[in-house]
Amino acid sequence: MLNLFIKGFSLIEMLVAIFVVAIILTIGMPSFKAMLDGNRLKGGSDALYFMLSLTKTESIKRNKNVFLKITSGTNWCIGVNEEDANCDCNTSPFTCDVAVINASQYEGLTLSSTYVSPFFDRVRGGFNEPDKLFTLESDSNTSVQIRINLLGAVRMCGVDGVLDLYHC
Repeated sequence: MLNLFIKGFSLIEMLVAIFVVAIILTIGMPSFKAMLDGNRLKGGSDALYFMLSLTKTESIKRNKNVFLKITSGTNWCIGVNEEDANCDCNTSPFTCDVAVINASQYEGLTLSSTYVSPFFDRVRGGFNEPDKLFTLESDSNTSVQIRINLLGAVRMCGVDGVLDLYHC
C-alpha cells in the first residue's frame, strides 16, 4: 500500500495564526506609539537643554552677551546669536551665528515659552529672565519643562514624572 504524507498546514491553522498576530498587534501598537512619542520628546528636550548649556558657555567664551530668538508653536525654532536683531531662525539659510534648533528636526513636538527677550550675560553666563520656562509637549500630551535660573544653570524636569525626569 502506498502511504502518502502531505506536508503543510490547513486553512484553520493559518486563520488561528493570523488571529493571534492581530491580537498581539492590537495590544502592542498603542504602547509602541507611546514609546516613539517619548523618544521624540526626550530627543527634543535633550537637544534644547544642551543648546542652552552651550549658549551659556559661548557667552563666557566670546565675552559677549548671547541672545535667544524664540518662535513658539508647532513650527517652533530657537536661534542663538551675538546680536539681538540679526537672528532669524525661520529663514533658510539661518542668520544665527551660534546655534539653531527647530521643529523640522523633532516633528510632533510643540514649544511654548514665557521668555520675551532672553540673553546670557558675557561676564559669568548669568541669565536676564530667570524662573521663566520652555515647555516641549508631544502629540500624546506628555511634556517636559526647561528652566534657566539667574546664574544661567539650565534645569529640565518632566511634568507628572514623564521620562523618568525630576518631577516639576
